[in-house]
Amino acid sequence: MQKLNTAVWRLGFIISAIPACWLSYYIFAFLLTVFPFEYIADINDEYIGLDGFWLRFVPVVFGLLGYLVNILTTMSEVFELESVPPDPVEYPVPFLGLSKNLLQMFYTSVIIALYMGLFCILALTIPFCLPAFVTAILGSLFLFPVMAVIDAIYLAAAALAKRSDERQYDRCTGRFVCPECGKESRRPDYDAGGTIISGLRPGVRGIHKIEMETEEVPCCGSDSGRKNLPQFCPECGASVKTREAKPFVISLAGAESSGKTSFALAATGEILSGSSPAHNYHAEHDAALSDHDSGFCKPTPVTYSKPYVTVVATPELVTDRNLYMFDIGGDFFSGTTETDYQPQYSFNDAIVFTLDPSCTDAPGKASAAYIGFIEKYRRFNRMDMSERISVPLSVVATHADRPEAFGGENGKELRDHLAEEGFFGLVNMIEKDFSSVSYFSCVTNKRDGSSKEVVKDLCGRAGSELARYL
Repeated sequence: MQKLNTAVWRLGFIISAIPACWLSYYIFAFLLTVFPFEYIADINDEYIGLDGFWLRFVPVVFGLLGYLVNILTTMSEVFELESVPPDPVEYPVPFLGLSKNLLQMFYTSVIIALYMGLFCILALTIPFCLPAFVTAILGSLFLFPVMAVIDAIYLAAAALAKRSDERQYDRCTGRFVCPECGKESRRPDYDAGGTIISGLRPGVRGIHKIEMETEEVPCCGSDSGRKNLPQFCPECGASVKTREAKPFVISLAGAESSGKTSFALAATGEILSGSSPAHNYHAEHDAALSDHDSGFCKPTPVTYSKPYVTVVATPELVTDRNLYMFDIGGDFFSGTTETDYQPQYSFNDAIVFTLDPSCTDAPGKASAAYIGFIEKYRRFNRMDMSERISVPLSVVATHADRPEAFGGENGKELRDHLAEEGFFGLVNMIEKDFSSVSYFSCVTNKRDGSSKEVVKDLCGRAGSELARYL
């Protein structure tokens, strides 16, 4: 940006000199008609060419050279004038155009004009100083429109770059979901050369890169290297390594011990062992997954806990895809706890509601949990009870490997079977509340691929390209 500011500074003087010289040509043509210059024209008629061309052209050349020499060379230092933009006092370095440079540039050119006028009077060096004086005065006046045009060009380019970056960010990332606090933001905060910048993007401080005191930092587009900068959550301040991956958020709901955590771990394990390279974002979830594979699943607390985040590599795309699964203890839906802190309810992409058909009073427990969930969900989103929810929901019957469960049944077959086995009220409530509902039976205590199919179906119904990589 400092190089651009210097170029604009010099370009402003040079471009403004062009119309100044053009106007000077006609000014000197007028001077040839008044005393004493008409006398000079008369006695040198045989040397000055047709219509006094050389007497008009030569002063213009002298004026241009004198003006540019004073502006762009060491004579500016003799007169204690600034021949380059001031050093930046803030970072990222801003664009110095009409609003920042004009007064200083105008001052510079006017002072040079006054110096030339003074030399013209004292030293009688009319052939050089008078043309430079006239050109400098005119050049200072033309600085206003020239710098305004340069400003307009830069601001238009910055606006186009910002719009292009917004489109790419929407396509490749869309939003930022903190893996630590679970809150959503438009963009993370970026560490740019030691300075924390909120939502780094093109603007008046840079179109493709911003200039810091020690380095240049990319600011336009996820494919520019911006995603590799250190990032922080703007809500909780936690250091994150999401690398602008596009999030897909699933909320888990269901009665206590209905298989929510087992479903999340089974789906995670099946995705990790799939064809696309993937890994857990949180290292502690590797241990939980190992325990799950060994047949042990630790109960999830009712209070907020970190989501299960699976990072799925998508080499064909600019950014990876992050699958978030928010799990919470079943007591949260029973009304026995006061906590309502589930931030993902306002921005989730899909919902999984689990039920264990093999437990005692399965229909009663599942219905009570669903009522608790939907009340909290609607209250959190300030939704009227008559409003249908467009977020896709999957009803998952867990423990499908048990004889009394609905093993191997999916879709309409499972829905009808659930209705026949006492879940009619639950099915009716769910289909009244949600416009897109699917039904699956899953083995959640081991990896058999059924849990991943639920996630894949939800991604497809929500329109996420993540489904292609699962």
